[in-house]
Amino acid sequence: MKFIYIHFLLLVSFTISANPTDLLNGFFKNNLEFTQTSFNSANNSFDKSYGTFYRDLNNNIKIEITSPFKEIYLINKNGVEIHDLEFNQKRFIENKDISNNLLNFIKNGFDKELLNLEQINSKNLKLIDDDKTYYFEFLNNDELQIKYKDNLNVDNLINFSKQNDK
Repeated sequence: MKFIYIHFLLLVSFTISANPTDLLNGFFKNNLEFTQTSFNSANNSFDKSYGTFYRDLNNNIKIEITSPFKEIYLINKNGVEIHDLEFNQKRFIENKDISNNLLNFIKNGFDKELLNLEQINSKNLKLIDDDKTYYFEFLNNDELQIKYKDNLNVDNLINFSKQNDK
């Protein structure tokens, strides 16, 4: 009987973890810290940004860049409000003017019925959207890595990690 119970638990846990959209949507409901690394071909170096990611009860997102520049991005159903704290400037970009759908997927959820999302293995996913490909890798339960080329053909790597509540 114990053997059957263990197999049932393994089957249930595999079924739960087998849906990549549930994994991604669940992960982005957390408060997160991130590091974004981009390759700068002009000076052959890597540029890094650090920050935090928060989602409120109304599904609005606040992204705070803490280094190397101080910026806040407020993302709601209408678009993105950008606050450049160093120059005390604000601007707003409407959703229709945003060419990168990754932000839209994170905000509104990854829908397995609408997206070309492929599960490569238990930790790796690939999303193809128009001509862009995004690679997702769960490093563990608390860390996710996204790799993609942006609209300027710059390689980007974003490492997200769940914040520990203190």
